[in-house]
Amino acid sequence: MRRPAAADLRRRLVGAALTVAVVAGCGAAPARAGSAPEDFLSQLKTIAEIRFRGRSQLPANELKRALRTRSPSIWPWADEVPLRLDFLSADTLALRAAYREHGFLDARVESVTVTPARNRAKPQVIVTYYLTEGRRSYIRSVDFSSNDHYPTDALRKKLLGRPGRPFNPGYLSADTARISAAYQDRGYKPAVSGEAVRDARDPLQIHVHYQIVEGPLYHFGQVYLSSPGELHVDQQLVRRELVVHPGEIYRTSKVDQSLQRLYETGLFSQVHISALSDSSNAAVELDLRVRERKPRWLDAGVGSATSERFRFTGEWGHRNIWGRGIQGALGGQLSIDGKGRFLRARGEASLLEPWTFRTRTRGLTTVYDEKGLDRTDTSWVRHYLARGVSFQLRRDLALRTQIYLIQDNTFVTQSFDLLTPDSATRARLDPVSGDVPLRYATHRLQLGYEGDKRDNPVNPVVGSMLTANAQIAGGPLRGGTYVFTKFQTIGSQHRPVGTRGWVFGWRLGTGLIRPFGKPVGFTPDSVDADVDRVPGDDRFRIGGVNSVRGYSENAISPVGGLVMVLANAELRVPLIGPFGIEAFVDGGNVWSRPAYLKPANFLPRVSRDPRDPGDMRYVLGVGGRLNLPFGPLRVDFTWNVQPDPNGGLRRWLVAEPQFAIGPAF
Repeated sequence: MRRPAAADLRRRLVGAALTVAVVAGCGAAPARAGSAPEDFLSQLKTIAEIRFRGRSQLPANELKRALRTRSPSIWPWADEVPLRLDFLSADTLALRAAYREHGFLDARVESVTVTPARNRAKPQVIVTYYLTEGRRSYIRSVDFSSNDHYPTDALRKKLLGRPGRPFNPGYLSADTARISAAYQDRGYKPAVSGEAVRDARDPLQIHVHYQIVEGPLYHFGQVYLSSPGELHVDQQLVRRELVVHPGEIYRTSKVDQSLQRLYETGLFSQVHISALSDSSNAAVELDLRVRERKPRWLDAGVGSATSERFRFTGEWGHRNIWGRGIQGALGGQLSIDGKGRFLRARGEASLLEPWTFRTRTRGLTTVYDEKGLDRTDTSWVRHYLARGVSFQLRRDLALRTQIYLIQDNTFVTQSFDLLTPDSATRARLDPVSGDVPLRYATHRLQLGYEGDKRDNPVNPVVGSMLTANAQIAGGPLRGGTYVFTKFQTIGSQHRPVGTRGWVFGWRLGTGLIRPFGKPVGFTPDSVDADVDRVPGDDRFRIGGVNSVRGYSENAISPVGGLVMVLANAELRVPLIGPFGIEAFVDGGNVWSRPAYLKPANFLPRVSRDPRDPGDMRYVLGVGGRLNLPFGPLRVDFTWNVQPDPNGGLRRWLVAEPQFAIGPAF
């Protein structure tokens, strides 16, 4: 009887493997009988499933991540995972280490079995690990010896291993480094050792003790500056960024702060600071080495924003004008909408003094010229030409956190093309007797705060961001056409969800404008006298890929309003590599004046009846993401829970796709 094809192939492979083993063995040490064929045949088998028996304390997915033996992918096009017998022995150590990290010090792998899978079409196997978890050990106490210059309670707060937490043996080495770093920020360079012992009565309780030899108190010594080539930057520009001074108590935080400030100047591509300890004099000297960047730069980029579907930017500049660290730049922007139509072109020239008033306050002067079209209202197209100059003072509080003060002067010339003309609107636009000023000026003073604590500004996983600003136009700033105050606050936060890379984020924004002084008409289709007292560019308008998705850019509302509320919630789920999906809920609206805002406006309704103009716009959506280094590429599909009476997202529960570059928030 003829052998089956699979069995015949297996017999031939075993014979070939034995032949190779015998030939190789002629000049080598004797091998264990049967080991070569078994290892060779294991390469022909693939993993069908990984199982755990005796597991109850830790998630199976967390254990699988610790293994060298990988689980098969759920996707049919993915490569199969071969069975590696050498990986199985390494997996037993990895599983034991994973349990010890969670306090299960007595956990062990009793055995590993490899059994054929039921699917006979392929040589697949099921790998099963038989575990004995044991009971979890906890830290009962943490003590220190010879910590004369650092309070015990303050040291405990800096440790990973604290009383009441599960004991992880890795805490000893990590917390030893944390104790040393804490002392170095107070001028000491200690020797720290740690040990952990079980309680005599309860072996599941662990006592941790750290022995500290503090040593002498160190002070800063001299700072030596060097560069791989000739240093073109004045040394004074380098040393003024340092916050370390000879004779002061040595603190590692000041060294790190000096390093960060040198990078922020933009003058250097590399900065390295080495600490040279002199134990005989209890001093720490610093060896500072810098590598200069080229003084001139040329940048180009593309982006997307709420009011601009695509924005192209270019900039040329110099980092060290006159050798004083002053930066100058010439830049330009070109924006188009989703239909490829021109929106805005802007050119500007700026000059930055990083040490205004001999303090580390950045002073920026900018002259700009901007020309654009405003198509947000379906009844007219506004042409405008804005020219102006602004002065800004900015003070950094921390990395990506600053406060700023801006004084801006804008002079605008505008005209209107009526798409639905009528006699009343034409009368308002008459340059002699009309209500709409075709030339106006705005002088404003703005105070703001920006705090960005996200881990990645273009694709955040954890962290928060808060922006707040208040401004006044006119009033004490004489000569302006419009007078009003404006307040706006936007906060957002991201955090991981679970252990699979999911990220949840939310954002909440509010804004209020209060006009005062003499009324000034502005828009051709006036809907509220108070709204007319604020220029259209300063009014609140939301909607689009970066605010309320599904709506056109600035569709809520095209005329604009004086009160704004915006809310977003988003869940990002990774799939394969850079690909992922997102699910989101967006809400927001703009009101003409605060009196129109009522609590009933925030109640969501799922209905086919058109919503009132004062109701919040709520949408649901899902989308795909391609995460790239410069930000995600997104396509979002949005469903409106209630149709709009005028404009915006009209359809009820019908998906509206939108494309965008960069995160929604």
